[in-house]
Amino acid sequence: MLLIRLLNLIKGCVTIVVEGAFPERFLNICARRGIYLWNVKRQDSLRVSANVSIKGFKMLRPIAKKTHCRVYIKKRSGMPFHLHKHRKRKLFAAGMLFFVAALFVLTRFIWVIDVAGNNDIAAEQITNVLFEAGLRPGTPNSKVDILYLQNFAMTKLEKIAWIGINIKGTTAFVEIKERILKPEIFQKDTPCNIVAKNDGVIELIDAVNGNRLVNAGDVVSKGQLLISGVIDSQIGEGVRYLHADGEVLATTWREISVDIPQFEEIRTRTGRSKSKHGLKIFNFYVNFFLNDRISYANYDRISYVKNFSIGKSFALPVSFHYDNYYEIDVTQREYDKTEAIALAEGEAFEHVKGLQIKNSYKLVEGNKLKMTYECLENIVEKKAILREDAKDGGEGSGGGID
Repeated sequence: MLLIRLLNLIKGCVTIVVEGAFPERFLNICARRGIYLWNVKRQDSLRVSANVSIKGFKMLRPIAKKTHCRVYIKKRSGMPFHLHKHRKRKLFAAGMLFFVAALFVLTRFIWVIDVAGNNDIAAEQITNVLFEAGLRPGTPNSKVDILYLQNFAMTKLEKIAWIGINIKGTTAFVEIKERILKPEIFQKDTPCNIVAKNDGVIELIDAVNGNRLVNAGDVVSKGQLLISGVIDSQIGEGVRYLHADGEVLATTWREISVDIPQFEEIRTRTGRSKSKHGLKIFNFYVNFFLNDRISYANYDRISYVKNFSIGKSFALPVSFHYDNYYEIDVTQREYDKTEAIALAEGEAFEHVKGLQIKNSYKLVEGNKLKMTYECLENIVEKKAILREDAKDGGEGSGGGID
């Protein structure tokens, strides 16, 4: 649709009003003779407005005479009318022609790569892979091989499950779906042991399958075997290998040390500011300022970019860059002791958020806060049975512990 509007702008068109007793007959004859009318709107029972090309307008006279309708021009638009209006200003006309030609050429290339759907993968990483595959700003639309780009990206980016590339105008819209990395899961028929993933004191052990090697109240260390998947065979000599399963709740301790903040930094704008703007054309910058030095000791910088485009899809390699600098007066406010310790506690708690906390203990030493959290957690960690594990498990698997 945008391309049609662009062609109409180049070729020129007129808005006409058809007035008569039967304007519908006039429209029907135009359709039969291949005269394209668009934006057809009824004004009242005797009048209809529409747009028509210059060439089509020249063919309307016999149709108007035949249908006893009166046709008059309401509005003229497009390049031919502008050139005729400024026909004596040759440089202006040449500039307009050059602008239209340049605009037409620019729309034949990709200028923007829009990446969506990524959360864990940086957009820059995705665009770098696409650059390597041949899709970069300035690539002709006709040379974009979407299937090749998708296959190349899938082989280079292991974290994506799917990628789709859609070319609209001068923009390449890249939609990805990231791969959901599942934790290591042992199949039910895979022999494994259960070991402790943290130090702690056992509160409850429920061995659903396997040989329980510890009891409630036992102190265990990280990596210690809790439930063995190696048991004595009831038929003949030797051992059997099982998929150990169960739950082991233990009391664990986490020690977190953080700095106690002393001062709060307060930033206040003074009201003084400076602006620096520039224009980017392709990879060239045109700065609208002479001195790039900022005299403020402290300042906030707010930048944004205005990209030029025709509609949503036809982005152009031209952008306006705005940089605003606001002078900041920096002062400090000293925290009182209670407030400072509360802030440090909040920072320490972020390290154990999500765990079930039974008790917590704090110790202040100078500018340091040491927090000890007593937690209740499931310390189960499954490990595949290796040959040496099987030997150890077999030796200690006599009859289990009840």
